[in-house]
Amino acid sequence: MADNFVEPRHLVDLARYPLFDTERRNRIVERARASMTAEGSAVLPGFVSKTGIEAIRREALALAPAAHRRNNMLGAYPEEVIDTTEEAHPVRRRSAYRMNVVATDQIDPDGPILAIYEWPPLVRLIADILEMPELHVVADPMMRCNFTYLGDGDEHGWHFDGNDFVVSLMVQRAESGGDFEFAPNIRGSGRPNYEGVRKVMDETPGTTRLIRAEPGTIAVFRGRRSLHRVRKVRGHRPRVMALLSYHETPGLMNGPAAQRRVFDRAYGEPVAGSAS
Repeated sequence: MADNFVEPRHLVDLARYPLFDTERRNRIVERARASMTAEGSAVLPGFVSKTGIEAIRREALALAPAAHRRNNMLGAYPEEVIDTTEEAHPVRRRSAYRMNVVATDQIDPDGPILAIYEWPPLVRLIADILEMPELHVVADPMMRCNFTYLGDGDEHGWHFDGNDFVVSLMVQRAESGGDFEFAPNIRGSGRPNYEGVRKVMDETPGTTRLIRAEPGTIAVFRGRRSLHRVRKVRGHRPRVMALLSYHETPGLMNGPAAQRRVFDRAYGEPVAGSAS
């Protein structure tokens, strides 16, 4: 059953983010663009109101028992292969990717998270922050909007993203740990900077920054050039995030192979079972 707070205006803190006041909205966009240029990220704390984030938190926690478990060891450079036998080389290193995930087709289409995700003023705001002429919700029925859950001992190891940007909403902070750590703009086109990446992976002091987002925070992040991870979570309260996928091309779909890679099933196939 859909939550009572399905109208996006009731979910967003419009006093803090006056999206319908052109002058004040322009200042929000300008600050966010400056942050994107400097660090490859823009953080909008408290974008979703306390009432709104509580509605989304209840929605996410109700779905948690049906989440799919992902437990892998992955590399930071899935697209790169180099000729080296050095085990400590950044391209050869693997780190833990442990979390539970819920697909879009498990989420109430009339619930609060999809109301936020599809809200045109938010889509337009993100497009303006990224300086893109237009942006669209993704059509994929499983990968357009997802919940992720990191429980005790879970983490998302060092990696670069394959896509141009990621939009996330902090739903619930972990009891301990779970901070987002990144090295802004550490590599560029034709500049892999393996030595710099090695220092980050070796946890050399001063090479990274942390984002300790509170519930209700929306973050826009360009992860293709910034190495990043989610630190290990500790405690009984999981870290819960909503990942919001947008694309400049309307109607974007992922094939069954991509869906199975993330959820161990393709659209239309039954959910295998509950997460352990």
